[in-house]
Amino acid sequence: MTVEERLDQLEKRNKRLTVALTMMAVVVCAVVTMAATGLKDGHFDTVTARHIWVTNDAGDIAVSLTTSGLGDGQVTTQSAEGKILVSLSSTVDSNGQVGAWNRKGEGRTLQPGP
Repeated sequence: MTVEERLDQLEKRNKRLTVALTMMAVVVCAVVTMAATGLKDGHFDTVTARHIWVTNDAGDIAVSLTTSGLGDGQVTTQSAEGKILVSLSSTVDSNGQVGAWNRKGEGRTLQPGP
């Protein structure tokens, strides 16, 4: 076998391997893409976050779970106009507090007695 025949053989093998490698890369990309488009529902034992906002179909916040400025937990529900309707939080002296408001902004805050 001459040197020229051996080079032709190597070039053909190199071309086949290049095509095979390209096909493998395409297959891997397709598999990763299909795996990434699955359902986004998750089931978790624990979720840790600084803020959780539940939005409606328009993208407006409907419910928020967050902390007050003092670090106490706070839950609020909001109308579609963005007005707070119900709030669960705590007072400065660590008592629970419930607040409820109507669409006009009239409301009442309930706190436990001493």
